[in-house]
This record gives sequence, structure tokens and C-alpha cells, in this order.
Amino acid sequence: MFHKFMQEHNAHVTQHVTRNLLLAVIVMGTSVFTYGFETSIVNTTQAMDAFEHRFGEFLPDQKKYGFTSTVLAIFNSVPLVAYAIGVIIGSLIGERFGRKKLFVGMNFICITGTIICVTASTFGQMLAGRMVLYLHVGMEAWLIPMFLGEIAPAPVRGTLVATYTFSHIFAGLIAAVVTQFTSEYKGDASWQVSFGLILIWPALVLTFCWLVPESPRWLVRKGRYDEAVNNIMYLSAVDRDYPAEEEATLLLEAVQQTTTQGKWSDMVKGTNLHRSIHGSIAAILTQVVGMPFASVYGTIFLKQVNVMNPFTATLIKRALLCFGCLTVISFVEKTGRRPMFFIGAFITTVSLMIMGGLGTIPKPTNSVKEGIVAMSILFPTTYIMSFASCLQVVKSEIPHITLRDKSNMMFWSLANVSNFATTFSLPYLLNEPANLGSRVGFIYGVIGAMGIIWGFFFMPEMTGKSLEEVDEMFQSKVPAWRSKDWKGVAAARITELESGRVKMGEDFKVKAVSNCR
Repeated sequence: MFHKFMQEHNAHVTQHVTRNLLLAVIVMGTSVFTYGFETSIVNTTQAMDAFEHRFGEFLPDQKKYGFTSTVLAIFNSVPLVAYAIGVIIGSLIGERFGRKKLFVGMNFICITGTIICVTASTFGQMLAGRMVLYLHVGMEAWLIPMFLGEIAPAPVRGTLVATYTFSHIFAGLIAAVVTQFTSEYKGDASWQVSFGLILIWPALVLTFCWLVPESPRWLVRKGRYDEAVNNIMYLSAVDRDYPAEEEATLLLEAVQQTTTQGKWSDMVKGTNLHRSIHGSIAAILTQVVGMPFASVYGTIFLKQVNVMNPFTATLIKRALLCFGCLTVISFVEKTGRRPMFFIGAFITTVSLMIMGGLGTIPKPTNSVKEGIVAMSILFPTTYIMSFASCLQVVKSEIPHITLRDKSNMMFWSLANVSNFATTFSLPYLLNEPANLGSRVGFIYGVIGAMGIIWGFFFMPEMTGKSLEEVDEMFQSKVPAWRSKDWKGVAAARITELESGRVKMGEDFKVKAVSNCR
């Protein structure tokens, strides 16, 4: 009943975004907010004195409670195993039963993990709770960027997919505000209250999940044509003349006419091999340019530098990260993916190198330490604008339409392995035995420079192209540096429909409806 009412009373918010589409994006954004809030709480609370006293051990050399490098590595890396399991389970459920059912189920998992963490009294129980939370995070990471990419019109797809990064970064800012206050609480309340507040967000998502329809592209691939037409109308139509049936038919024809049938073996055949390789590289680059240094261990590192309150510094960093995300949302469709990536990646690389260089000074003054802190805050900001947001958009767009579930599972699995390797190794690089401190910037800076070179030769410009037109572009083997001005032929019609440049009935004949009814 509510669904029908919303469909009949839909309206344009902007030229390409309707109210129903916006509400669906907001609900999904709230779910991503949950993921960002919970991971930020998890990462920040481990620097609280009460948390270290409860779950850590007494360190004689430091004469206080804390965590050894080994325990920190286990604490922050083992949950990534659950993350990997979440990606795999999420892809299986999402492909077989649909995006909507997975969307609802994973928020119940989040509630379960939060309760385990709030009631934890031992290291093992807290680790178990974090693993359940990361099971939810893995499902979230696999589902939402792809889901947004499937329901978003071509002219705003980059903007809407970029809201994924903004949502979890903005959640990190709110979590930083929360922990800024709760860190002053006495005893276990400092971390228990922080964890308890996580429950608000999945509860909101489950309350309003009816505003999120099933993906029309998934319905078309499953032969549920009429439902796909209905959901296209729900998301895009503001009057009954909207060509939803034409759009669904063109989506169906794109699936029927492709030689790729969605098998695992198809991922290494023809141009799909190129897409699999470079989608994988994009996924790996999102994790190996030092983001775990800023996110997972950032507060702990700032506490070691001891220039300013680490929670205040984290709050400043989160605010700048939100600014970076908003910059991407505002300009990614205007500048394109490639220019924004190159500018942000260059500044990120330079910042990391400067941070590493400052770390080589034997007896750093306060000014040097302040410079290290400044670079540790600047590089995540430009990283978000390049390696995070832009590559997030790219790897959600690059898979073939029949391989989106499998490709995204592979991409997120590789990203998780890379995240695990970076997160597990970082304590040993920062502290004993390597004791590099901020000199780890050299390692990540070199990787960033390699990422820029890769981007120039292999990262295509997909701004303003429908997912089906992207398929045609790869099939035509267009070089990445010439992809900006390339226009499709067969799939251009879908782009025109999503852009609102054609009207119902213009050169349209239903060719394939009978095949799926």
C-alpha cells in the first residue's frame, strides 16, 4: 500500500533524481552510516584507558595498561576474516535471493554484534563481537556500492555511488564527536556507551527499509520483467508516460545479446579478463596506500606522537574527510573520474613522502611533530578524494552486467586481503621490530605513485555512460586515455533514457518482452 502511494506521488528533486530514488539512497546511506559508525567506534575505543585496562595487559616498560603489537595485530586483523566471510555470504545471498533481502538481514546481524560488544567482559568476547560486526561490514561493502550503481541513472551514478564513502566517513566524524565525550567517562562506561549508540542506526534502517525497492537490473536478469518495470516506475517515474517498459526491455536485450552468461570462467575470457585485472588493481589500491594507518591505528599513532589530544586530532581529521567526500559528490560528474583521481592521488603521494621525510629527523622538535600530524591528517583527506571515492566508483562500474555479483565479490575479497595484510603488518612497522614510525609514509607513498601511473594507462572514464554503454566501450577496446569522449552505439539508448533525453514511443518497438513473460 505504501509502495503504491509513493509511486503515484513521486516527484523530481533534481533533473535526474526523483524523491523515491533519493529516499532509497538515504536509507541505504543510513545503513552505510551504521558501518562507518561501528568501525570508527571499534577503532577509536581501543585507545581509551578503560578499554586498555579491561581488555589489554600491563606493559612493564611503559608502566601502564595497553596492547602489545601482537595483540593489536590480532585485534584488528582477525575480524577481517569475518569481513571476508561476509563478502562471500553476501554475494551468494544477494545473487540468489536479491539485494533487498540481504539489505534487511545484514542489519539484524549488526544489532547482534553490537550487543555482544556492549556486554563483553573478556578479550575473547570483545573479539567475537567485533567479528560479528565485521561480518555485517563485509556484506555492506559488497552490496551498497553495487546496489547504488544499479538503481542510479547514468548522469548521477558517480555522485550517488560516492555517497557510500561520504556516509561512512561522516559516520566516522559523528563517532569521533561521541568518543571525544565518552573518553572522559570513568570506567567501562567510556567504551560501553560508545558501542551502545551503534544500535540506533540499524534500528532506523529496519524501520524504513520498505522505501528501498529491489534492483530492476537484478530482476531483469532473473526473468522477473514485470517487477522490474514496476520498480523502474517507482524509482524514476513522476508521471505515467515514463518509458519504464522500454527501459526494462533494453536492459533485457542487453543481457540476452551478450555472449557473457555470468559464469566464473567468463571473468577471464575476452575483454572481461582486462576488466577483472584492473578492477582488482583498483580494489587493492583502495587499501594499500596507507588508509589503515589513518583509520585503524590513527588515534593510537597520534597518542604516541603526543603533540595534541589524539581524540581532538581525530575529530579534525574526520571533518576534513567529510569535506573531501563532499568535494567528490559535488564535482565527480563535472570533472570526471580521471582528473579528480589524478589530482587527489598526487597530493596524497606527496603528503606521505613528506611525512616519511619528517620521520627521518633524529630528534624531532615540536614543529616537526606538528608537521607529521598535519601530513597524517592531510593525506587521508586527499586519499578519500582519489583512491577511496573515485576508485570505489570505478570498481562498481567496471564489471560486466552479467558478472557484477561475482566481480564485486572478487574485488572486495582482494581489497579485504590487502586490508588484512596492511592492518596486520602496520603495528610491526610502526613499533617493534621495525620502529619506522611516520617513515611508513615512504612505503605508502611509493605505492601511491605506482597507482597514479596505473590510473593513466588503465583507468577508463565512465562518467555519463550507462552500465550497458560501459560494456560496449570495453568490447570496443577503447584506450583509457581516450575513453572520455567515446560514445556508444547499441547501448547509447539506455544512457539517453536514464538521462531523460528521449520520450516514450520514440523509435521504440518491444522486441523481447514475450521472452520473459
